[in-house]
Amino acid sequence: MVSRVFILLLLITCFKQVSGQAFEFYNLKKIGGTVNSKAEESMPLLSPDQSKLYFVRSFYDGNLGGRYAGTDIWVSDRIGSQWKNPTNKIALNSRDNNIAIGIHANGKTIYTLNTSRTAKVDGIYFSKLLNNNSWSEPEFIPLPGIDNQDFVGMYVSPDYDAIFISMRGSDTRGEEDIYISVKNSSGVWSRPRNMGPTINTSGFEISPFLSADKKRLYFSSNGHGGVGDADIFYCERLYNSWETWSAPINLGSVVNSKKFDAYFSIYNDTVAYFTSNRDQELADIYKVSVSSRNPLLASGQRYLTDEEWSRMVGKNVMRKVIFKNNAKTLTSAQRELLYYMGNKIYDQRDIGIHLVVTEEDDPELTQARIREIYGELRQAGIEGNRIKDVIKKDVIRSSTDGVIEVMLYRSEFQN
Repeated sequence: MVSRVFILLLLITCFKQVSGQAFEFYNLKKIGGTVNSKAEESMPLLSPDQSKLYFVRSFYDGNLGGRYAGTDIWVSDRIGSQWKNPTNKIALNSRDNNIAIGIHANGKTIYTLNTSRTAKVDGIYFSKLLNNNSWSEPEFIPLPGIDNQDFVGMYVSPDYDAIFISMRGSDTRGEEDIYISVKNSSGVWSRPRNMGPTINTSGFEISPFLSADKKRLYFSSNGHGGVGDADIFYCERLYNSWETWSAPINLGSVVNSKKFDAYFSIYNDTVAYFTSNRDQELADIYKVSVSSRNPLLASGQRYLTDEEWSRMVGKNVMRKVIFKNNAKTLTSAQRELLYYMGNKIYDQRDIGIHLVVTEEDDPELTQARIREIYGELRQAGIEGNRIKDVIKKDVIRSSTDGVIEVMLYRSEFQN
């Protein structure tokens, strides 16, 4: 029997988009200098030292292929708080479509997506920084399983261990979905895997960007609600897993407008850049200042950090309940673990429980195991409204064991 991951992360009541994101945004403005033009500017990426801004310019006579032939990568150097006149006279460009999709954390390798109207996308390119501060000619990196029936966008993580792909594949739920490819220990990239219904909708999901600490994924969507044609969202990575993410949260009305907002990138959690056409037909690049808050999930919940877990429950307390094969009941040790955990949080009225369940593809077995856990936590005095679950099928896995992880959250505010 094929087994799957069931993510039990949502509320019994319906989710709403909330303003309780992890950041506050202020001082929004178009970036100065000559980066923005009468053409379209998008996809901004800063070098790791924030001294160079790479972006894409479209519908511009000065591109190598002309106004309608393709897009070019342009680069601008920072002088103080201003950006110099950008140039596209770099080895990264051809007469087709050229896009910067990631910069290695060491700043010495840049990754690009080079496409044309006639060739299938079957990989990406990389270039090395030379001693004269220019880039080498792009070299090809094959990626299996890319389906470019329509738009294809990518982002390469700074450590070069994950590639996020926006495309319309054979298992896409609507328009473009976000997929992920990860590199194994042999340096081989996996076939892109759909990131599932928590992130992807019947609309489009595009412009993925991963935070430097690899804990937060930003993307743009018209399928999660919001205020405009496309809004920017983020979700939190859970358990250091590439497959398990929190529900997306809208970045709010400072960043998002009634028009198209996308290609968000953030640096040191203090400044962010993104693309918007809020003031004109063709998009420009905007800059916004950022101040951090405690990370909140949907409906104003924040998962406990490892330090908070250790202080409240105990550093070495196991978080997993493993049901072997087709077992439906808890062992005595598992009952003791859940009872102990329930007692630890009994008086902490702002602490609730989310469950992440890896389970066989058998709804009755799933429900039986959930009832077991619910029952034991209730025995410890935890009311049912402090245990939240909605089942969502997600990633295929090979193990036949059922693994249920207990995740504690703190309510930051009431709806």
